[in-house]
Amino acid sequence: MTKIDFYIAPDNQQNNALTIACRVAEKAWRRGHSIYVHTDNQQMAEQFDEKLWSFRPNSFVPHRVAHGTEPAPENIPDILIGCDENAEPSHEVLLNLSKQTPAFLGRFERVAEFVDGHEEAKVKSRERFKYYKTRGYPLDVHHL
Repeated sequence: MTKIDFYIAPDNQQNNALTIACRVAEKAWRRGHSIYVHTDNQQMAEQFDEKLWSFRPNSFVPHRVAHGTEPAPENIPDILIGCDENAEPSHEVLLNLSKQTPAFLGRFERVAEFVDGHEEAKVKSRERFKYYKTRGYPLDVHHL
């Protein structure tokens, strides 16, 4: 069954969820996992793409942004960022940056949810937590 981890940023740090997601992506990539980062829209996907280049000096995390139904290149990186259900079956970890619960989360071994200090984000994450809990998913919460 898919394991769900919630990463909660300190209350006073709005928009820190992207930095935390970058750290989790880097850690999962270094451990050899393939990752799909799910966003609400293309603009957010590109924002996360830029954040991966700049979140830590001298860090390199290979990734690419999916652009609609464009076919994947032969040598795709282990991290794909997108805003639809184009995650390939080979991806093991889902980093959910969307405000919604992805309908396709069952395809992944692990799902990471990120919560920043913004009140709307907290409300949406509580809804997702309840959703996962009522369906019996194993849950862990990490207060950072």
